Amino acid sequence: MRAHRFGAWARFAVGVFAFALLCPRGGHAGVKVVEQPDFSLELGLRMQPRLVFLQIPASGGGLEMERTFLIRRSRFKANGKMLTASYNFEWRLDATGLSSGIVLTTPIAGVENAWIQLPLRGPGLQVRMGLYDQPFSRDRLTSDSKQLAVDRGAVSNVPAALGMADNAIGFDFRGDVKEGRYSYAVGLFDNRTIPAKLQDMPMVVGRLDLNFGSTKNLFRDAQFGEESWYSLGVNGIYHGALEDTTGADDGLRSAAGIDGIIDIPAGPGRLFVRGELNTIRVERPRSDISLNTTVWMAGAGYLLWHERLQPMVRFDQVQPDDDQGGATQDITLVGVNYYQKGHNLKLQADVRLQGGTGESIDEARLQWQIDF
Repeated sequence: MRAHRFGAWARFAVGVFAFALLCPRGGHAGVKVVEQPDFSLELGLRMQPRLVFLQIPASGGGLEMERTFLIRRSRFKANGKMLTASYNFEWRLDATGLSSGIVLTTPIAGVENAWIQLPLRGPGLQVRMGLYDQPFSRDRLTSDSKQLAVDRGAVSNVPAALGMADNAIGFDFRGDVKEGRYSYAVGLFDNRTIPAKLQDMPMVVGRLDLNFGSTKNLFRDAQFGEESWYSLGVNGIYHGALEDTTGADDGLRSAAGIDGIIDIPAGPGRLFVRGELNTIRVERPRSDISLNTTVWMAGAGYLLWHERLQPMVRFDQVQPDDDQGGATQDITLVGVNYYQKGHNLKLQADVRLQGGTGESIDEARLQWQIDF
């Protein structure tokens, strides 16, 4: 077992070195295809080749480290403006995927983040409709291409598994006040994890952001330049009148959360600190038992070496109520990001250390991101 682990880590180190050598020094930020007074179109592509070492059950018992190379995400993007409306569209073609330790070998194609946004009364009141991330959880609203770690964490994955975060069909009213100092969104969405006939009422989702520093590019885990960012957000979801197959309609799902970031120049680099806490409540029809879960995260990174290198650490905890009998999960991620052209071209590496597994290292990931 130890020899196998040493060999896996030797290959991981070689992979890091090879990726660093192969990374080019340039990059692009999208291509304007059409630019007219009443219509514009910009095309782009995001691709995330990833090398993963993951502890999986061994045939003879126990665990062993398995290596996987995959294209985690491949997204073709289109966005622009039509008259006064803005629009966005992504088509995903992920040939392989990795989810909860399971490698998917069947290609997955689909549409994500397809929406149109219309101004109703300037920037202070607009309406967005389509398929997109409902306004809940900073971790989920921060693109997978701009994360501190290689991927998002439990703080948004737990509500996402219940359909309370991530892409959903719906609409919301949103706006920016005082040049973006205050931002809000409130709307109605379908929960993608509940069959339509069992959710007569849509989810009500709302969020408020308070931005005390810069108001540009708020949802990213590393900023560049000399500006300072201070942001605090609160959000909530309520989804009632959920039915079961017997027709009982007293089911309920709700969540509330708070999050914030600080990203400021500090010494020879930039300091980034981020935190988020979400509480989730689930009540099944015909049941007096309420399943309550608290999930939170805290992360930090320091950007240095001419804004190229960012060591980072992130801690996630999932804590069910004591009377539910579930075990608390403690997850620590330690890694480093190497930026060649901001978030458009970067190399990321991290390791996952999870409490209670009996393993010193549970997972290691190396990802090269091309986003233009």
